[in-house]
Amino acid sequence: MSPLKVLHLASFSGNIGDNANHMGFRPWFTERLGRPVDWTDLEMREFFWKERAFDGDFANLVNSYDALIIGGGNYFELWVEGSPTGTSIAIPPEVFDRITVPVYFNALGVDPGQGVPDSSRRNFTAFLDKLLASDQYLVTVRNDGAVDALLTHIGADYAAAVHHVPDSGFFAPISSDDAPDILNADARYIGINVANDMADVRFAKFNASDGSAAFAAEFAAALTRLSEDHSDVHFILFPHIFRDVEVIFQVLDNMGDRLRRKRVIVAPYGSGDAAARVALGLYKQCEMVLGMRFHANVCAMGAGRPTLGLVCYRQIAMLYAELGHGDAMVDVSAPGFAQILLDRVNGVLADLPAHEARVQDARRKFTQMRTGFEPALQDWFTTNGLGYRT
Repeated sequence: MSPLKVLHLASFSGNIGDNANHMGFRPWFTERLGRPVDWTDLEMREFFWKERAFDGDFANLVNSYDALIIGGGNYFELWVEGSPTGTSIAIPPEVFDRITVPVYFNALGVDPGQGVPDSSRRNFTAFLDKLLASDQYLVTVRNDGAVDALLTHIGADYAAAVHHVPDSGFFAPISSDDAPDILNADARYIGINVANDMADVRFAKFNASDGSAAFAAEFAAALTRLSEDHSDVHFILFPHIFRDVEVIFQVLDNMGDRLRRKRVIVAPYGSGDAAARVALGLYKQCEMVLGMRFHANVCAMGAGRPTLGLVCYRQIAMLYAELGHGDAMVDVSAPGFAQILLDRVNGVLADLPAHEARVQDARRKFTQMRTGFEPALQDWFTTNGLGYRT
């Protein structure tokens, strides 16, 4: 059986959550297709770094494959002024028109979190008009409020026309065997991801010259209280990208020396699939996870761990709102969150089986959501002649 040659345009050396996404997506896509896939990675950041361009050479490269997949990732950002599509997928119309192979937009985030300029709205609407008018293209958006963003900023017809799917990070293969042997066998671990990109947005409500430092001081105080209330609880801090290391240091710097030396681990930082597997393996060994990044929550749920979303950006609030789990998140975007966080964490630790069952229910919803999309995917395969071949 001949393999399908797929060019996969996404991030492979950035946020490890993106790697988890790909790890959960590719086996499923291949199984649904019913034939082998020969994957070629094309790093999106090479375009951001100006090492590549969305030009005629790009169109020729795409057309040398059987199909193009874009994402997953947060690539339908709506604040990208000057982009011909209004997003970070900045392909000029004359270049996009030269692409003749089928194109699958894979579980993309639609993100208005940093504004929606009129020019971006117009360009993105025109781009969607082209995509939705042809069976050559299949457009899916992820469960982080993307449909709501389309409804609010682009229009109800567009929100109804795209396919709403779960992020594939929920389905990433996870094994504790991938984790380094660094845990204390007698301890209970709370996994924590805190983020420091877009700090001016995340921590804008803190009345301080450095909002992330002010957040870190209050967050460290809350963790200190937890450590005093639960003598067997330890903490693992997970960096997903390099910027997370800075705010992790700020949290550690605000802890007492005994606590940070005796009961805190910082998970290894890295990029790529190997680093993602290490983080996933450690998430699986936590009793619960506090996550500021989208994929910290997604991957922890995929590992079956109870999660609390640390909300300082729209995506996390919308993820839990779509699940109907509004009580499983804490707004940490302004001072005064510590007591609410303590109450929520203590509530989970007091009844882990109930919260684990709730996560299993969420996982069933994600599976049903993806299964419900599969007929549309099969139709796209058939229409574009991509399926089984000898």
